[in-house]
Amino acid sequence: MNLKDFNIEQFLDLEGYEQSRLDRRKGSGGSQEFFTPYSIVLRMCDKVSEEDWADPDKTFLEPCAGNFQFVIFILYRRIHEYNIPWRKALENCYLVELMLDNIQEGRARVHELLRNISPDYDPKVADEIMDKNFVCHDFFTWDFEEWKPYK
Repeated sequence: MNLKDFNIEQFLDLEGYEQSRLDRRKGSGGSQEFFTPYSIVLRMCDKVSEEDWADPDKTFLEPCAGNFQFVIFILYRRIHEYNIPWRKALENCYLVELMLDNIQEGRARVHELLRNISPDYDPKVADEIMDKNFVCHDFFTWDFEEWKPYK
């Protein structure tokens, strides 16, 4: 797939997705997760200023990443619409997520996105950045300024 064929709305479509995820959660007592639909992601991200989107050094933080709906859209918009190199966009994107399976799935989704929209994408470099910037932790006990757990 090349960039002109890539459709972010389809990529972030949750049709049928939520039920399969909720079914997976039933065995563990259920986490009652709700994943944000594309329409809401778009409306919320449209509130970010053009100046912030276009600034390659602007940091984006998602404290409850879930299945990475916002993270993926942020990366897509910064890379595709503002021509920020994928590596720079990823380096300035941070997230905290409590559920390990969400982290694993979200990272796979980021790889899929970057494979589809960045011709010079390097999965090893992406993994190195995500290892540092994407953490599986409770955001209530995470020190966002020091980027480590509170002691």
